Amino acid sequence: MKILPLVKFIPAILWMSFIFYLSSRSTAGVGYTGFERFLLFKTLHLIEYAVLAILIYYPLKKYPPAIVYSYLYAITDEIHQGFTPGRGPKFTDTLIDLAGILIGVFILRLIHKSYIILHKSK
Repeated sequence: MKILPLVKFIPAILWMSFIFYLSSRSTAGVGYTGFERFLLFKTLHLIEYAVLAILIYYPLKKYPPAIVYSYLYAITDEIHQGFTPGRGPKFTDTLIDLAGILIGVFILRLIHKSYIILHKSK
């Protein structure tokens, strides 16, 4: 088995650091209220974790571990929010993160299928 160089994980590690930074910030100053606020933050969760799944997939080249590792990070991120003033851990947020992860994997699979189709036709 070939050991993957850590360098391949740098984009994912940087992205996880960015997510950690965002989770360390209070959301009290965000001007939206009610449904707009809910929609904004849940959309951010979807995007953050779709990108993370893609970045974790590339060094591994396997979908199941990318899904598992991304979701484990989502769980630890919610635990981290429990220690952030004005924030709190929510299991439902991890499910939204999981949806984002699956969206990221779906996008990857579409790209791979398109690539295969394009190269078969040549």
